[in-house]
Amino acid sequence: MNKQPNISALLIVNFVLHFISACMAGVWISELVSSAGAMTPLAWFETVLAVVAISIGLSALSYIAIKHIPTLPMSQRRFAKTGFFGGYSVIAALLLLAAASVFAAPAGERAHVEFAHQEFKTETELRRRAVSTIENREPFLIDCENVGAAMSNQEGATGAFSREGGDVGRVAITLRNIADGCKSARNSIYANRAYLSRQFARADRILIDLRRVIDSENDRRKKMVDARKLADEWQRVMRGINDALAAEALIAASESLTKDWHAAGLPVAAANAITQNFDGIADALVEGLDDIAALKERPLPGIPVVSNIAYLGMYPDATLSALAIGAIIELIPLAVIVLGMSMMERANMPRAPSPPSLVAPSAIAVQPKRQYKRRTPKRDA
Repeated sequence: MNKQPNISALLIVNFVLHFISACMAGVWISELVSSAGAMTPLAWFETVLAVVAISIGLSALSYIAIKHIPTLPMSQRRFAKTGFFGGYSVIAALLLLAAASVFAAPAGERAHVEFAHQEFKTETELRRRAVSTIENREPFLIDCENVGAAMSNQEGATGAFSREGGDVGRVAITLRNIADGCKSARNSIYANRAYLSRQFARADRILIDLRRVIDSENDRRKKMVDARKLADEWQRVMRGINDALAAEALIAASESLTKDWHAAGLPVAAANAITQNFDGIADALVEGLDDIAALKERPLPGIPVVSNIAYLGMYPDATLSALAIGAIIELIPLAVIVLGMSMMERANMPRAPSPPSLVAPSAIAVQPKRQYKRRTPKRDA
């Protein structure tokens, strides 16, 4: 009769590990059933019930796998093993994610807010450079205004450009409108300068406050709430800065300079002269403005609400250790199950019969050593 191995120690180890895994899943479940943060009696009941069900269910699976699967016939044992390990792997993967999300929540939230803070700084600097780019167009706007006004006066006084064709008054008025458009664009830059300065100072204060929130010792939930409030305020400031960027005024001024003077009926020499005076200014006004216009249309970053599991994929550098701990918690019970199954299979394996002996043990007699009688020496007569 085969002697069955003692697997009680293996089952106790697995029960402890399954209880730890169930507790990690319980923390995950508690966040699902208590979205407001406060645990009600019903939420506690649901969480405790889930922990008990998970720990007992996994322990029962371990007992069945170790105790009964090795006793099946070889053909059935193979299918039973495949089904068990497939189902257990799915459950272990889910519990691994649950345990890893619990461990990764603090690091994931920190990385989430840090990433948002860096994005806020980057977007603020991009808009600050956009404002500098627009303000650097002032000399070209001044040239546009001066050139347009001078050419309009020259055309109105002497008809220099429409002497051989075209309408003198219409050409002069068009040149005056170009000069006025450049002046309006320059005035819009001047008008927004003080407002933009105040808005950027406000954005810098928000970034400083956000850094203080990140480095504070407040509760995780309160920290995230404060960070999201600051993110909303930062988005309002950025929307105001986007509206104040005078990229459209520069684009409109540039488009007014690139008229087809040949189609207006002017002589070729006069049309070429006007085009030559304005082409360089028009190109200088719109250089790099496409990127600024795209920047104004781009959605602003924020701090969206994401689940703890999402941190595992969003910030793997910060949560890799949590995944490793979760894998260890789930792989050790599986290794214990494999060890227990192998022990049971080895105990249930039929032993090979010993080969028959050619000579019966009773036939082999041990002959005692022959006793020799000691001779006494002969004495002389």
